[in-house]
Amino acid sequence: MTLMDPRANELATAKLYSATVIGHTSATTARIWARLYQPGKWTLVLSTAPFTGDLTRLNEQTIRGFLKASAIKPAFIGGHDFDYSSNLTHTFDVDGLEPFTRYYYALMCEDKSISRRTELGYSLDRYFRTQAESARELVFGFYSCHDPINADNSVGAWPHMLEQLCTHSADFVIGGGDQVYVDTNAKQDFPDIWVWLKDNKVELLQTYRKGRGYDKEGIYQYLLNLYRWFYRVYWQVAPLQAVYRQFPQYMMWDDHEIIDGWGSYTEKERLHRLSRLFKADDKKVDGMLIDLMWRAACRAYYEFEHSHNPPTPYDEQNPDNCQWDYSFSQGPAAFYVLDMRGQHDVEKDPKQDPFKILGRAQMDRFLQWLPDQAENPACKVLFVVSPVPMLHWVDALVNYADLGSIKDDLMDEWDHDSNWAERAVILNNVFAQLDKHGKLLVFLSGDVHCASVYQLTHNKYLKARVYQLTSSAISRKPAPAASLIGISSGGALKGCKGIVSERLFALTGHKNFSLLHVFEDASGTLQTEAQICWPGENAGETISKRIRFK
Repeated sequence: MTLMDPRANELATAKLYSATVIGHTSATTARIWARLYQPGKWTLVLSTAPFTGDLTRLNEQTIRGFLKASAIKPAFIGGHDFDYSSNLTHTFDVDGLEPFTRYYYALMCEDKSISRRTELGYSLDRYFRTQAESARELVFGFYSCHDPINADNSVGAWPHMLEQLCTHSADFVIGGGDQVYVDTNAKQDFPDIWVWLKDNKVELLQTYRKGRGYDKEGIYQYLLNLYRWFYRVYWQVAPLQAVYRQFPQYMMWDDHEIIDGWGSYTEKERLHRLSRLFKADDKKVDGMLIDLMWRAACRAYYEFEHSHNPPTPYDEQNPDNCQWDYSFSQGPAAFYVLDMRGQHDVEKDPKQDPFKILGRAQMDRFLQWLPDQAENPACKVLFVVSPVPMLHWVDALVNYADLGSIKDDLMDEWDHDSNWAERAVILNNVFAQLDKHGKLLVFLSGDVHCASVYQLTHNKYLKARVYQLTSSAISRKPAPAASLIGISSGGALKGCKGIVSERLFALTGHKNFSLLHVFEDASGTLQTEAQICWPGENAGETISKRIRFK
């Protein structure tokens, strides 16, 4: 049997060819990600005015010649040689922009042999807005769990989110995890990446046999192309693309960009899963495949998601050296985006590193950021993205039902007793730092395919204001309405002495997303509130619940 080429998969589904994502954007800079349908040198052009004229052929002129003849003054021109080593993707770093200004952009090519020399921005205006220099208000979107395959190819709440973002002139959007699902839709006759690997394992190992061992780099490239294929399928959804190409995106992965429950399996359990799938007993080969799958998942995540986030150290050869967590500030708010997968290891030696989810280095960075922003007079409110919520399900479900296929999902939860000590370090520091100035911090999370809002209080730190907002899923099939009984109603937070939670809202049975607003009221007092939004029964209808964080 010939080894299947993931780049030439004949599965009857649409795939992404050319697209853009607006990434991290400040008052004067922007990161713009692009994927083109074919290799070659492509040029990104920005202008404060829409592009007009013969955008198909550029009047057979050079790009600069066409722009000059069309009286289009470029604000930025930058080229890049796109090739298959990055799956035809690249992130342009743009600077020298003006604050709070709309910029139109297009991808053009000097090569006159190409039939259409403007690939993106020729028939549809593509634009974004830079941030204000010293904004006193802020509006941003939050979503998680994008999986139209699981939901009978429904686009879910994406059209509703696009409408709300436009209506409220949102500043940016945060994707809180599971922007693709590589491993869960075999029942929908859609490939599970691990089943795909099982079906091709023998041919894969034969193809990349090298002496007495294997061509690991060749296997890695094959697996990387598998992961890339999933992104191209999942991101071709039209309303998702409309959001990505207009509003700056900040992203963080969760387990389904890798494999369900990554970090919550022991090495023995990972090998057992592969042995069960492959019906093989060569643990060394299976371990090699797991390591290469991990490395490939990291590279694909970097190419499609992280490359347009605020830059952090990246090491393709050794993903364990990568820093995926990051921070940024916009207007009156400061943000920290936690990575719960890159360092997650349930078997980590606590003497070497007591933080098996975040890892010591990330915890140190977060605990440095926290007091810096608590003391920063320009920071009025703090947001922390934790892909898995600090609390959501009832304790009995999380800690006494971790059996069978849901074991890894429950051990992922901060509410699982194996994670209480690490959660306590986070929350105790949050309360202690916020209490000094009475500031507000909101945790933003996804993962659980339903929505909830909690207020957390500490009997020692009475001035600190802390909330947990969970909003999931934007397009994956939501948790059934009956699962409401499994959502915690609040109470003492186990493992966190002195902390009590109160549930303010819960929603099941609906795809959803959230809008967060930071603004000054009529009296000049800064207010922060959330709108949890979900599609109504009528076409195009959006229902929302407004929660103010007091």
